[in-house]
Amino acid sequence: MNRTQLWRLSGFSVALIAIVAALTLFKGGLYLAMHEGDAIHLADIVLRMAAGEWPHLDFMTPLGVLSAAPIALFVKLGFGIGHAFLLAQILVAVLIAPAAIRVAATRLDGLLAYAFVGYVLVLCIALVHGGDTTTVSLSMHYNRWSWAIAYVVLLQVLIAPRDTPAQVQDGIVLGLGLAALALIKMTYFVAFAPVVLVGLITRKWWRTLLVAVLAGLLVMAVVTLVAGPRFWLAYLADLLTVATSTVRERPGDELSDILGGSAYLAGNLALIGTVIIARKAGHLTEGLLLLLLYIPFAYVVYQNFGNDPQWIVLVLICLVALWREDEGTRSLGLRPSQWTLIAAGVFVGAGYASVQNLLISPVKHLNLQLADMRPLLGGAGPTSDLFANRSRMVRTRAIVALDGPEWQVASLAADEEDGSENRTVLPDGEILPDCTLQGGFTTWLAAAADDLERNGYAGKAVMAADILSSFWTYGDLARVERAAPWYYGRLSGLAQSDYLLIPLCPISGKARKNFLEEMERKGWTMTEVHRTPLYILMDISASVSEGNASDAR
Repeated sequence: MNRTQLWRLSGFSVALIAIVAALTLFKGGLYLAMHEGDAIHLADIVLRMAAGEWPHLDFMTPLGVLSAAPIALFVKLGFGIGHAFLLAQILVAVLIAPAAIRVAATRLDGLLAYAFVGYVLVLCIALVHGGDTTTVSLSMHYNRWSWAIAYVVLLQVLIAPRDTPAQVQDGIVLGLGLAALALIKMTYFVAFAPVVLVGLITRKWWRTLLVAVLAGLLVMAVVTLVAGPRFWLAYLADLLTVATSTVRERPGDELSDILGGSAYLAGNLALIGTVIIARKAGHLTEGLLLLLLYIPFAYVVYQNFGNDPQWIVLVLICLVALWREDEGTRSLGLRPSQWTLIAAGVFVGAGYASVQNLLISPVKHLNLQLADMRPLLGGAGPTSDLFANRSRMVRTRAIVALDGPEWQVASLAADEEDGSENRTVLPDGEILPDCTLQGGFTTWLAAAADDLERNGYAGKAVMAADILSSFWTYGDLARVERAAPWYYGRLSGLAQSDYLLIPLCPISGKARKNFLEEMERKGWTMTEVHRTPLYILMDISASVSEGNASDAR
């Protein structure tokens, strides 16, 4: 290992983290320009964890404990959610930096090593998930963190070290990295662990494999010791709930489109081209592993909202690292170096917008105008330093279907059973409006919480038949124990609720319908106790045996 390069990479990392930390913390809070619903969801999880709750055991979520634990740690230390999020990102970057520096120093040369380390750290501390929309958002931060770890883990098997492998150190990094992926978002572990295993076996790094397994088992043992063995069964149950959910089958494009659709074709062809270039240059193992990553890359992109192909930078770095001076025969009249330049150009074109957004997001955050910013979750306590654009918060918009019997155009849908797949009918026969909220989630939650308080329901645990039930973050209402901060299709927390709130214009009509139909299947009964133009409040009870009612717990 080149110690001079190691120290230079370390100095570069410290400087980069310090600069971004200064840019983001200087603002005095976290200011969002989009994805307020995701911020509410994250705040619900963080506040629950800061209060001592465990994901899966105390509330339902498919996200792993480490996706929010660093943020909850800083909230527990007395910081507001906004500063806690920013400090958590810095902490994650500091923890990942040594492994990123080490793998870059042992496998990459020159500017390529700096590009790798720099991009890994940017993934940790950026203020947008990527994509082509230049703005600020904390949405899907766990995807960025997971990609940063995946870059370090995958590069270790994709590129062999220049010197004799330090298999014990490599095994520790691999084991801890894969364990972290499993505890942040299981998608990444499931997708990449098999490829890492094939890489270790193909390279005959047996000691690395053994140490990686032991390191992973150690993490598993620590979590089991702290959370109990039931944690893993509860985690599995939450993952199965989401995998079989009919509320949100997928967060974006179809998997078939990501594998071969026109929007992803250029990057996918460049990946196949990189495989061919690597193998023609004599890098047979590297070419095999890159080929094996084709479907895992697509699967992770498919599982992530926005379908941002964050793998592109990693493959581009591998392409440049594996490049050789022209050797061998031409292909279609071009030399290997020319094909390499073509593939690199395609990668740059396919990934440029996302990379630029990540790089400039701290500057965008610093330059945001504060005049129209308001606290997202109220102006006191740990939520006082998380802000969002007021005009987006108060501009409540909805999509209303015009094919129902109450509209003059009802004849156009006369041959349909109900006019809409999301049409919801209550047990007493009342047909709820076919309306879907498109913005102003904050206004809706705050208005409902305020109305509940004014009508005598302060201190009660109220759950919504909708995607979000975070009323307790907006008023004097109790947190629903065992509830899901984001509804995926199970009645988690219903048995612990005092009342059920049925929105007349929900965030998701499909979620409302699915929730109420599941209640009917489980034998729950409802009695209306309060009604406003916004919602119907129901007193609920289980008319079945405790064994069946416990399914909702």
